[in-house]
Amino acid sequence: MTFTYKEAVDKLNSLQSNAALLSQLRKAGPRMNERSLPEMREYFGRIGYECKDFDKLNVIHVTGTKGKGSTCAITQSILEHFPAGEKPIRTGLFTSPHLMAVRERIRINGRPISEEKFAKYSQDVWDRLEATKSEALAAMLARAAADGIDAKSVIKSGKEHPDKPVYFRYLTLVALHTFVQEKVDVAILEVGVGGEYDSTNVVERPVVCGITALGLDHVSVLGTTIDQIAWHKAGIIKPHVPAVSFDQVPEALAVVKRRAEEKEIVQAPLQIVSADEIERLKDVEIGLAGVHQKYNALVAIELCRVWLEKCRGVKLPSDPVPVEFTEGLRRVQWPGRGQKIHNSETKYADRVAKDLLWYLDGAHTVESLQVCADWFSDHSDKAALRVLIFNCTHGRDGARLLSNLDALAFDHVVFSSNVTFRKGYASDNMDKTTSTEEIQSMQTDLANSWIETRPSFDRNNVHVTPTLEDAIEWVVDYANQSDRKVQVLSTGSMLMVGNIMAVLDMPVK
Repeated sequence: MTFTYKEAVDKLNSLQSNAALLSQLRKAGPRMNERSLPEMREYFGRIGYECKDFDKLNVIHVTGTKGKGSTCAITQSILEHFPAGEKPIRTGLFTSPHLMAVRERIRINGRPISEEKFAKYSQDVWDRLEATKSEALAAMLARAAADGIDAKSVIKSGKEHPDKPVYFRYLTLVALHTFVQEKVDVAILEVGVGGEYDSTNVVERPVVCGITALGLDHVSVLGTTIDQIAWHKAGIIKPHVPAVSFDQVPEALAVVKRRAEEKEIVQAPLQIVSADEIERLKDVEIGLAGVHQKYNALVAIELCRVWLEKCRGVKLPSDPVPVEFTEGLRRVQWPGRGQKIHNSETKYADRVAKDLLWYLDGAHTVESLQVCADWFSDHSDKAALRVLIFNCTHGRDGARLLSNLDALAFDHVVFSSNVTFRKGYASDNMDKTTSTEEIQSMQTDLANSWIETRPSFDRNNVHVTPTLEDAIEWVVDYANQSDRKVQVLSTGSMLMVGNIMAVLDMPVK
């Protein structure tokens, strides 16, 4: 039987770890991390690959806390639009998360692969794993026992296919398989979480590695201090492989340098990109808004310079920015990050006669929320009515994130779950990792915290909605009743931003 796209997505969603399973895995501690890459090598072996097979993809591997996805997108655009004569550079890009369709995570020449190709390559991986599942299940049970985990209890708690990798690891298999089959010249891989134990770190010999700005995120997995997080991130550095890092805070930079020395990259030194170098971009147009995207562009430019020299024998200067890069910098797009959508572009165009503008940014760390606040302040009309739609999940400190938005003087605040529609999640954005009740409870707690810590804010202007469709319907009704233009900032979660775009019926890009 040939998979349809929906069937491929349903199979993928069945690999999400539910809340009960995640709890057991966290209790296993560091041992589960240490198992990660050996298990990924086993999975690749089961679908017919050795990790060295991916060396021919000429990988650019990128990690970081802030801007790693944008940096990957800029890198891809520069290489795609590089004037390479009769042999243009065919690019593969693997990023996460997606906004509306999971196939957005796997791109060829900057465009999401088609539903047909996603279904085909996903089925290739699924069928090969199915063919070896008996032996794999026995090995999994043995490993669980060695780790002190009640494997049968884990299976019973909700992992529907214990012989297969969880969601992100499975997508890593599909992505690299896709890039091999599509014969890309370069595969740009964004790390999922951390670096040292991330499933993308099976690549043994990338061409160059990149580290964007570091901060505190995923603290339950990576550690609670910046140096602990830096240790994980710098884990993608490989012996004798060039590495480019944005200039970090001293504690983080010290760890990155130490790990580079430990990995023996002396023959391919670590390059530090300073924020002061932003002057190089003063006359360069970048398709992504915000000063922070210029910092990301600085890292991307150096990654491309190294790649072109090593893979195409093209030597280009750092300063000034090579003219061959300007087209890619100008044309880069990265939806859901600093994006504005006029209501006339949405399915609600006929419902609102007045001026309604949606501002979308998937910022979800303290630092990125500050950047988001600056962007909204610079690009919005202070005379307009302002509405915030906010969602926060997965153990993040919502109250701390919200503190960066206080100066924006919102007239109304809406806390919503990340459930897409009243009828449930959009299939591509199904989330089994957190219960709906837990998500809703968190939003109620955030609303109460907002009211308690901002006594001057009218509590009647604080709203909690069960779905994003409800939140958007409220905004539409509010806009129709208002005599001023309405501008809506939606932030706090990439999943939420993607689901809002789905409710607005925006096209997949």
